[in-house]
Amino acid sequence: MKSEVIYTSSNSNQVPTVVDWAKNDLICYGSCNSVMVYDPNYGSGGKVTHVLIKHTKRVNSVKWLRGKNNTKENEIISGSTDGTICIWTSIGDIYQPEVLKGHSSNVNIVDGLYRDDSSAVVVSVSMDQTAKIWLRQNYQGDFVLNQTLNFGFHIGLSLRLTYLPNSDELLLACALDDSKIHIFSQSQSDNLHFEEATKLAGHEDWVRGLDFTRDGDDLMLASSSQDAFIRLWRLSTKNLGIEVLENARLRTKSVTFNVYLESVISGHEGWIYSVQWSPDGKQLLSASIDKSMIIWEYDETSELWLEKIRVGEIGGNTLGFYGGLFGPDGDTVLGHSYHGAFHIWKHSEKLSQWIPCATVGGHFNEVTDCAWEPHGQFLFTTSADQTTRIHAPWKRDKEEVTWHEIARPQVHGYDMNSIAIISRYLFASAAEEKVTRIFEAPINFIENLRRICPITDDKEGDEIIKSSDKKEGPKGASVPSLGLSNKAVYTNDNFEQTLPVDKKNPYPEESQFTATELTEPPTEETLLQNTLWPEVQKLYGHGYEVYSLAASPDGKYLVSACKSTKYEHSNVILWDTTSWKWIQKLFSHTLTIVQLQFSPDSQHILSVSRDRRWSLFTKNKDNEFQLAGTTDKSTAVHSRIIWTCSWTHDSKYFATGSREGKIAVWSINKSEEITNCLGKCSLASEPYVIKNESVTALAFAPDVVSGMYLLAVGLDNGNMELLRWCPNSWDRITSFSERSVHNLTVKRLAFRPLFGEAGKSEDKNVLQLASCSSDCSVNIFNIFVNK
Repeated sequence: MKSEVIYTSSNSNQVPTVVDWAKNDLICYGSCNSVMVYDPNYGSGGKVTHVLIKHTKRVNSVKWLRGKNNTKENEIISGSTDGTICIWTSIGDIYQPEVLKGHSSNVNIVDGLYRDDSSAVVVSVSMDQTAKIWLRQNYQGDFVLNQTLNFGFHIGLSLRLTYLPNSDELLLACALDDSKIHIFSQSQSDNLHFEEATKLAGHEDWVRGLDFTRDGDDLMLASSSQDAFIRLWRLSTKNLGIEVLENARLRTKSVTFNVYLESVISGHEGWIYSVQWSPDGKQLLSASIDKSMIIWEYDETSELWLEKIRVGEIGGNTLGFYGGLFGPDGDTVLGHSYHGAFHIWKHSEKLSQWIPCATVGGHFNEVTDCAWEPHGQFLFTTSADQTTRIHAPWKRDKEEVTWHEIARPQVHGYDMNSIAIISRYLFASAAEEKVTRIFEAPINFIENLRRICPITDDKEGDEIIKSSDKKEGPKGASVPSLGLSNKAVYTNDNFEQTLPVDKKNPYPEESQFTATELTEPPTEETLLQNTLWPEVQKLYGHGYEVYSLAASPDGKYLVSACKSTKYEHSNVILWDTTSWKWIQKLFSHTLTIVQLQFSPDSQHILSVSRDRRWSLFTKNKDNEFQLAGTTDKSTAVHSRIIWTCSWTHDSKYFATGSREGKIAVWSINKSEEITNCLGKCSLASEPYVIKNESVTALAFAPDVVSGMYLLAVGLDNGNMELLRWCPNSWDRITSFSERSVHNLTVKRLAFRPLFGEAGKSEDKNVLQLASCSSDCSVNIFNIFVNK
């Protein structure tokens, strides 16, 4: 049985130098502890093609190892908070890592160049107040530490390595926290050793971005700073007839350069985190925390650098850009924002303007829950980044189906804990608050969903659209300033006129809805404020933060549980989804219930808790749920916290997984006499034990495969396994490959409720499995049952 990842969703880390775009037209970026390789041209919509796992802590900097000429890159450098540098070498379809150890603290910045076809140099800057020079003599050899540059009591903030014009000599620019740019040149010795040649002073705050380009026989250095200015420095061997900067003559092994301040560029209103020259060196791209990126171009007439185009974020809950990059053709720019989202603009010759394009993206904090809509057409995820997101396949004629984030129905003010799907267009979410919130899809979402991923047999959507014809249904939603509730916006609302005008703040930070007709996945700006779902109900009843939710498959019931340390708060509240009134409170546990799940026939509620027990509540003849079974010290299989549970598709069995690595399957025998607290439940087979690991997520497949139940298992270390089970028999089928698993705790697993791929016709040979993790990522796998 084989598996493959068809979708990986994850934003970049919230640091400036964590994204790079190579001449090979591939983008690499750090996401949590991993390095992602993203092909922006895959299927016209882009796709993460590789997940590189080796670091044990956050990745802070990622760069392609650059060649001197226009050779395409095939090696990636990454630096991490774990103090290591990884060199990832592409061999076929695999990136082979080489780990470099030497720093005693976080590695914040890396850069590297090929010296010739095989030898290479890599520079790393760390919080240990040093920069280290690593050298590889040939392609088959290893990198070895060649030199350590000590910065004294200073820390390096930005770094760039380049070649001198018409030479094989290297030049290193490094900006320290003294607001100066320190230039290092090769020493007179034959070994590759650097010595400080000069310092460039002028910026009044930390320099966060550096980049070199050639201008004839001169070098141009662009620097950007937190003082909101860009400075252009010219390094020239000629006497230009203008004043040379004080103490700014740069002597190398073969030549002496004069350093001139060419220009000071002003245009941003906030810290400028990055600058990059275009591939032809004629334009300069700057990215700022003021929510804008600017392309600058030299004007021969005025002899000034002028703003040619400005792109960026408008409105919404955004905090500007950490970096901007030119594509290899110079006609595309990429920005990565404070929250790790990607923005791509491509220049259209026909329209003479820059057009935003579909990108990959995802959560930027721990993803706590995921769930398929009942018909398996799209996936909901919720996260500690305070958002709920919808992922769906983008289906086009004669093009490969690619997955994208198509909506962000909830942008909240509290970290999200759980989600429950009541119907295709109705869900409940729980956050670090005492309230459970209910959301219903607006008409604009349904219309866009049908255009992006054509859906047939959508009776629920038809009903909502009919209500729109009667002017009853909301078109979208907006969030008032300082508010937490998504307010419905109707067709006849003139939303802009209803906003109060504040003379002191004419552009309030408020999410204003504008109905948008989409034929492709939305951009980040659209996701932020035009894909919200209106909140239709709040459910009050818990004394502490709601932690777990589950909805019955028939859509009639919702259950919720909160964080607790006492019996009276460890109850399960049963809600009626028609009246939104609570029906019952179900008591059994003494500590927080970490997961709830209805049986597929909606007759049973299963709960697992920190108290190391599971409890089963069954519906009786009076349509009330009552405790039908639980465990105690004498009947318990698990000796540590039970993290997860899952039902088989036929409601005959359920599985529980715990911290000590045990997976137990229990059966419900209706004819069995009640002899202990288990009620009519009994252990269906010997527990399956995964040694030295914690089981954190379980999911049964929607049907039997080859006469056996298929169980997906997620572990605390991020690994995943597939097991086959039938009474009295366990069979380990496979472990997912390192290239496809997570690197931190798997929080939830969910099989698509139908066979086949979403967006394609039904196929009994394919299952789809969704996973989410503490590493901020969401994966969707295709599992081929006959391979």
